Amino acid sequence: MTSYADLAARFADAFDAVGHGERAREAGRHLPFAVQRGLQEAGFGRVSVPEAAGGDGASHETALRLLMDLAARDVNTAHLWRSHLVFVATVLDQVPAAAKTWLARVVAGDWAGSALAERGTAAPGRAATMAERDEGGTWVVTGEKYYATGSAFATWTIATVGVDGDALVSRRNSKRAGGVVREPGRAVAVVRVRQPRVRVKDDWDGFGQRLTATGSVVLDGAAAEALLEVPRREGPVPVLQEASLLALQVGVGRAALAEGVELLRARRRTFNTGTEALPAQDPQLLEIMGRLSGQLAAAEALMRQVGGLMDEAEAQGAAGDDDGAARLMEEAMVAAYRAQAVVPDAVLGVCTGIFDTLGASATSASLQLDRHWRNARTLATHDPAAFKVRMAGDHLVNGTPPTAYTSAGVVDDD
Repeated sequence: MTSYADLAARFADAFDAVGHGERAREAGRHLPFAVQRGLQEAGFGRVSVPEAAGGDGASHETALRLLMDLAARDVNTAHLWRSHLVFVATVLDQVPAAAKTWLARVVAGDWAGSALAERGTAAPGRAATMAERDEGGTWVVTGEKYYATGSAFATWTIATVGVDGDALVSRRNSKRAGGVVREPGRAVAVVRVRQPRVRVKDDWDGFGQRLTATGSVVLDGAAAEALLEVPRREGPVPVLQEASLLALQVGVGRAALAEGVELLRARRRTFNTGTEALPAQDPQLLEIMGRLSGQLAAAEALMRQVGGLMDEAEAQGAAGDDDGAARLMEEAMVAAYRAQAVVPDAVLGVCTGIFDTLGASATSASLQLDRHWRNARTLATHDPAAFKVRMAGDHLVNGTPPTAYTSAGVVDDD
């Protein structure tokens, strides 16, 4: 297992390259194709692949730390890697033969995005996007997905699909390696992005995370390379999905604080009501900065705790203690839900608080300091915190197991 220190040092130059030009990309809405390719060519896509399969074997805690580091350079590019991390975790949740095939492709340089949310009117847990076999026996996918983060940049995208359950075999009842799902009628299709029957549209119109191509993917009878199992609800994939969004927010907070510190150090304009000639020496402004840094440090510590619990769970599973692994993975999910009570508010507080140490000139459009708040606010709305914090409280008081977020949809009034 490669340590965080080794991986951070190895990819330091690649991360710096991602940070270069980030503000210009934001200003012009230039999607980060070049910097994403740089990460891909540097081998960053295989960081979370086990060493036995040719990767770096990064632990969950290490992956979350690297995600925070990358997001501090450019949260849009980090979000692309987040989708790839979820793909690798989904592959690792498969039977060995399927996992081996896809891990080899990742090690060879393939990159993956995601297309999990329905664009249509399917209810939560139901799929409007469908997979069926064509005359030649190939699985083909038809439907439209949204929030397809990273798919425009990727070799593959994964899409949740509905499928005729008679054609599938549950892994709970069979050890066969091919065509298996845990949930009747649902699967995860792996689709090559660059094929005639796939169209990726950059129609995401959110005010933040504007460079992730988090828009639509139209699948018009697109060939699927494989159908994978839906990840276990009690497994690492749902926890990673939760924790990685929070880690992105921490990275945004770091970026905002770093820019605020830089501007405060350089500031020469002051007010007659201040207590020091230089703003960087004013104790009131220094107190604000100290408070913001403390909030951010607490948020980061919570993310590392979640990653550590996931690592402990997997170690227990590897030792043959399935019950212990399940208990620790539940603890990791609860820890991620507790973090929802702290991380979004802390990060948004940093993104707002830096303006309290600067003057009106900090609102200049040329500085684009508002991008940090916009990105953090957009990320925080992906998965409403109120639901998660409620479940953390229910677990604390009543011992109720948390419910993993696996789908969204439209309620039918009828």
